[in-house]
Amino acid sequence: MKLSEIQSLFKRNLMVPEADPRELHNLTPVGKLTLEQAFQIYHRGYINRLTQTLKGTFEAVAWVLGDALFAELCRHYIEAQPSVSYNLTVYGETFPDFIKDSATTKGIPFLHDLARFEWAYKEVLEAPTPEPLPIEQVRDLLNQDDVHIGMIEAMSIFGSEYSAQEIWKRRKDPAYMFEDINWADPEYLLIYKKQQRVQTHRLSKAEAIILQELQEGASLAEAFSHHANELSPEKITGLIELMMRTGIIADVMPTESY
Repeated sequence: MKLSEIQSLFKRNLMVPEADPRELHNLTPVGKLTLEQAFQIYHRGYINRLTQTLKGTFEAVAWVLGDALFAELCRHYIEAQPSVSYNLTVYGETFPDFIKDSATTKGIPFLHDLARFEWAYKEVLEAPTPEPLPIEQVRDLLNQDDVHIGMIEAMSIFGSEYSAQEIWKRRKDPAYMFEDINWADPEYLLIYKKQQRVQTHRLSKAEAIILQELQEGASLAEAFSHHANELSPEKITGLIELMMRTGIIADVMPTESY
């Protein structure tokens, strides 16, 4: 058997609760362990390592659920969607959607959005340090009739029916109490990195949609015209000032050359 075949065999059996002895007749365990015992040890180690990886990313979710329930949720997720990369920092992208569909978390309506917030925060944190356009240059470019705005990579627009950030802020508290947190209010946030620090800014729903449209390629005139009845001229000016102040503008391009 080739080394690559042995490695594939080992990995395949490592990811399941019980290794298939029919596949492992060419392998010999170390010491006095049986193959079954050896793979149980490796499997537990694999589950524990990925659980710790998920806990590092979804710290607030783990805090809400408690160690035992979070470990159970992670085990189900890991067995359903094992890691396919040696880089564990990319593991867990589908965890929020798994939470949404899991029977383990029914009865906690905000948990899916809390996990989405934590993944968005992680992606912004790990994105390259942004190099926004200087404010003076942005002001000059915005004087044109219509422009497209290129956003920095280290930003995310987050929207939820629940106050996910308020729950996240409590993740270091010793115990979780539902009644202590006002989590039932809708929340719209700009999550961005500035000077190597992740920061958040609360938005209105219209502001969040406009920034999302700009990020997806709409021109400034298009994005604002869609919400002309929702934002006053003062609020439109304020949103443009916010984009400059937070440093999320990486480029400004005339519409005709976009």
